[in-house]
Amino acid sequence: MYSDVSGTIRASDQRLLGTAIGVCIGGVFAALFDEKLWAFGLAVTMTVFVCGRLGFAEAARLAGVAVAIVMLFSHRGHPWIAPLHRFIEVAFGIVIAVLVSALIWPTRALKTP
Repeated sequence: MYSDVSGTIRASDQRLLGTAIGVCIGGVFAALFDEKLWAFGLAVTMTVFVCGRLGFAEAARLAGVAVAIVMLFSHRGHPWIAPLHRFIEVAFGIVIAVLVSALIWPTRALKTP
């Protein structure tokens, strides 16, 4: 959350995009390779590479975090539960942050002497 709504919205785009990329790649790797350490390393590396190639370098850090959460908390029988929950959690947090920025702490112009 930033001190102005426009900053919060700009950051929200990157956070949501990074989370989407991370949960997709993490979900695929969790479904295919389960909880193997080499798969986790490859998934994080691939996620950072994909973010960079798509021009979303700011999203790479959060995408890596999403991969870690998804792969550490994946369900063997249902590998897409953790990615879906993570994406919903982040999206909900973003909505709350934007609402707080817009409604509770709207931007105030600071007067400089």
